[in-house]
Amino acid sequence: MKEHGLTPLRLSLNSLRGRPVRAACMSGIVALLAFVLIGGLLLSASLRGGVESARRRLGADMMLVPTGYEQSVSGALLRGEPSAFYLTGGAAEELMKLDGIAEASPQLFIASFDSPHCSQKVQMIGYDARSDFVIAPWLESETDGGPGAGEIVVGSLINGEVGGELQFFSKYYKVAGKLEPTGMGFDTSVFLNMDDARAALKEYTILGGEGAPEDGDAISSIVVNVEDGVDVEELAKKIRLEQRQNHVAVVLPQTLVTDASRGLGTLLAVVTVLASLLWILAAGVLALLFSLSINERKREFGVYRALGATRGRLAAIILAESSVVGLVGAVAGAGLLVLVFFSFERLLSVSIDMPYLRPAFASLAPTMLAVFTMTLLAPPLASLFSALRIGRLAAHSIIREGV
Repeated sequence: MKEHGLTPLRLSLNSLRGRPVRAACMSGIVALLAFVLIGGLLLSASLRGGVESARRRLGADMMLVPTGYEQSVSGALLRGEPSAFYLTGGAAEELMKLDGIAEASPQLFIASFDSPHCSQKVQMIGYDARSDFVIAPWLESETDGGPGAGEIVVGSLINGEVGGELQFFSKYYKVAGKLEPTGMGFDTSVFLNMDDARAALKEYTILGGEGAPEDGDAISSIVVNVEDGVDVEELAKKIRLEQRQNHVAVVLPQTLVTDASRGLGTLLAVVTVLASLLWILAAGVLALLFSLSINERKREFGVYRALGATRGRLAAIILAESSVVGLVGAVAGAGLLVLVFFSFERLLSVSIDMPYLRPAFASLAPTMLAVFTMTLLAPPLASLFSALRIGRLAAHSIIREGV
């Protein structure tokens, strides 16, 4: 056989070409397995990246917000859901002077309109560069000093380029900078200085924005760092109790991240279990298909045995055939995953209900290679039993059919 070029690989390729439907079905199973396993890896790594980014960037000990808007804050920070809620300026001044607070800075949230008055419907965030310790440090490090008068800094998913202009209400703002992806709501947010934010709030009110107070000094939230030695949770309880009549609530940013991490942990556990079950199911189905195929081809292998092929060579033909199926299926599944993932990644990142930030592929390469290898190995492992029994089946075929 070998002398005539009939190597196990060539024989396996001839067999697959002669049975295209069976070959396509087995390769399709492997492709589906590769698509799900590698896709699950990319999704889980991106969700972990988003949570870690949120952990780094939400640097305040607590946020003071109007009662009833705690979930709105979470949606705005983690998912970029446009929200508008306000404390009065007078109340804000008193809140920033509470005992136990080391530093505090106001923020103003404005939800732009989906109308001709605004280029896009986004979350606008005004911050005080003089006192801010959460947004200002990384905003100014990633841009040239942060936004000045009439300027904005936009998130990575905002349709706007540096040097261009975007309209919000009746004013056009120059795009002074564009942030790197954060995996948070900041990617679909627009940042501007507090003076411009207050002017935008007035226009927001004139054009029909609901809930904005007439107080020109209104703010949406106060980010707070507590004094050294002060227990954050105890101070939060005290503020909630004492400021209840003023309709002031407390949000702990790190609690938001912890909740997201807990939800992520549960999701990843489910994904891991489902991926393992899918691998086992795929291997089982492939093993059944190989077993059926071998039973149908006993006479073919009997001929090979009569021509002098050893049992080892017959097993090698089966393993070569399953390896080709695995390679074709894994490459096809991985290729389809890359095409779909990158075509719809932006839609996925803005629609998923968790922080999302895909890590660099260099950091994922070892794990992706391991997952790809697991997919490649599924068909050979599934065919191993058939490969081990093929010699006996071939011998029985010779005896019974006189090959």
